[in-house]
Amino acid sequence: MAEGYFVFTGRPNSGKSSLIKAITGINVAVGKQPGTTNRIEKYPLSKNLLLIDMPGYGVSLRLSKQGEEDTKDMILDFLKNKSNQIILALHVINTSTYLETETRLAKKGFIPLDIELVHYIKRDLNITCIVAANKIDKERSSIINENLEALKEGLGPTIPVYPVSAKTGDGIGLLKNDIRKRLIEHGYTNPFELVK
Repeated sequence: MAEGYFVFTGRPNSGKSSLIKAITGINVAVGKQPGTTNRIEKYPLSKNLLLIDMPGYGVSLRLSKQGEEDTKDMILDFLKNKSNQIILALHVINTSTYLETETRLAKKGFIPLDIELVHYIKRDLNITCIVAANKIDKERSSIINENLEALKEGLGPTIPVYPVSAKTGDGIGLLKNDIRKRLIEHGYTNPFELVK
């Protein structure tokens, strides 16, 4: 079997690394400040299956404008050049601030970055993509529900969205079951067997 990739994408501070740890148990670097992951990291999950932890896609307080553009290009180039090896992409969104961030960007004339990237992965590259709406523990339930509704509307009905909290573990079981099922369908019968 050829080497396959399970890719995590998302904005800085969406909680990608925390979610990787919650789902797989891999001891990845986790920080309270955005930009802890600043290069493409690879972790073995099982035979011929690697987990890819991408740096944050979008504005970062730790990078210059040129650094942000370089990071964006690196992510897009990897996704495009490795699209035939990517079995599954999991895009992580900070649900607690989603609508506020997207509204602010829309006023400046920008397409929502999370929506843009997910659609690029699924529609343009034909990669199976699911979304983890992370940090549901960070805000009142009414705000989380409003943000989830806006997110689902933007993504459309064909992108599965899983509300989760990497911190509390809420929703992680359902998300992990879907990930496992999708990886098994591609022949990775024990997708987390190398994780200790």
